Amino acid sequence: MKKIIAYITILRPLNLLITFFSIYFAIIIADKSLLFSLKAFIGSLSGALISGAGMVINDYFDVEIDKINRPERPIPSGKISIKEAMIYYLILNLVALFLISITNFPAFLIASLSIVIIFLYSFRFKHKGLIGNFVVAFMTGLAFIFGGVIGENILPLIFPFLFALLINLAREILKDIEDIEGDKSKGLKTFPIVYGEKKSIELISVLLFLTIVLTIVPYLLDIFNVYYLIIVLFGVDLCLIYVIKKVNSPFAKNDLRKLSDLIKYEMIIGLIAIYIGLN
Repeated sequence: MKKIIAYITILRPLNLLITFFSIYFAIIIADKSLLFSLKAFIGSLSGALISGAGMVINDYFDVEIDKINRPERPIPSGKISIKEAMIYYLILNLVALFLISITNFPAFLIASLSIVIIFLYSFRFKHKGLIGNFVVAFMTGLAFIFGGVIGENILPLIFPFLFALLINLAREILKDIEDIEGDKSKGLKTFPIVYGEKKSIELISVLLFLTIVLTIVPYLLDIFNVYYLIIVLFGVDLCLIYVIKKVNSPFAKNDLRKLSDLIKYEMIIGLIAIYIGLN
């Protein structure tokens, strides 16, 4: 049972669910007729499996760093071996590619490219400052474009893509501030290490402010309705203002993890706002 729990934990279940529903809602936004379709479920599941595989390969390459920053994770804690992690990673991706091949070829190409990019990110680009942060943020936003491709209508997904890109770029920099100790010990050159916490906090604040401003634009353009606006203003934007305020005040390391989790939860509320706000 402990082994099974470890295999589930390494996938980051909450991230997996966010990815699944991000893609699912994107498919529905692209084509409302796919609401209860097998195509929407298979497409969303394949994307979630690729995301989960990305978590596994990330932990595979980061095992030494995680012994300092995240010793409780399955690989550094010894619950899953290096070999088992690699086998698990390959199986998840193969199943995902098989599933997505049932939908359409463009979606299969995006899925294949995503697997390559995620691997290269974990292997080479993760600790290359903003490049690594941007790759993660871009891949998170790409989930919406992926859903649009499955639903064969990308245009309504441009704003959700931009929301996800900006908010996740801010979150990744925030996580790098939290992980400075372990990253420094390995000689890594993340943005907070190279430019300092102050510059990092300024960049986080700018990115979150841009996200707040951008959330209002789809309503003004009549892409989403007033229900979207109400939910996003009170359920997302107010919380992002709170995050900006907190990071610009004295904080402890535990505070950063809580703020990072809060941003993750705001993404869920944002998804609900987008779904309810469809015109």
